[in-house]
Amino acid sequence: GTENVIRACYVLNILSVVYTSSIAAVGPNTSHEPMFRGNEDTKYSGEVELPYGKTKAMAERLVFEANRKKMSNGGQLSTCIIRANTMYGEKATFLQELYLFAKAGNGVLNYLEPENTERNYTYVGNVAWMHVLAARNLQLKPDLLTGQVYYSYDDTPTRKGFLIRHQLLSSMDPSVRLGSHIPYWKMWLIIQLHRIFKIILYPFWKTQPFLNLPLLNTIVTTFSCETDKASRHFGYKPLFTWQES
Repeated sequence: GTENVIRACYVLNILSVVYTSSIAAVGPNTSHEPMFRGNEDTKYSGEVELPYGKTKAMAERLVFEANRKKMSNGGQLSTCIIRANTMYGEKATFLQELYLFAKAGNGVLNYLEPENTERNYTYVGNVAWMHVLAARNLQLKPDLLTGQVYYSYDDTPTRKGFLIRHQLLSSMDPSVRLGSHIPYWKMWLIIQLHRIFKIILYPFWKTQPFLNLPLLNTIVTTFSCETDKASRHFGYKPLFTWQES
């Protein structure tokens, strides 16, 4: 898909592309190395495990390679990348699913993250605004923005992900309460048992997809970022406060 977009830009002489990537293109990865308050210049080692992150990393490479390529009209293509974090709004599917799971469990919301995990969530209105400003300034100041990467951020409270989800769900339904932490070893064991049952039962019954180890490791690894680069380069400030959202 990214390859086709870039090819279309050459054909139609479109000079600017803002590519929406994801923090998944960077990590967390096989090293399970935490990143606490990282920014665009933070070096992060290891190989990305999840297929989504791998495809995003491949797409980023295509976007970088397309920079400053000559067009048929003599112009140059300018691209920049915005790495979005988890986004949510009033119709966020995963929040609806969490709410249904909680109601099925007598209003209890259990969580996986260990106590020392801290994540930085971003909400959707500010991510959209960041794209608008980046697109505008990529045309006005191509020399500054071309080839740059920006992490999306806002003033969402930097706190443990399960606490934010509980705050959102309990504001909608006060009966939803926080349950207990599910230990890593227990989830690891359940995943391995599910894999064994899936192999044994495959000829007779195809089991529903379940959590896998790379996804579990992503959930329990601290990976948060902050940046003033978007503010410095194109004057980004969050459009909506946490309270308004």
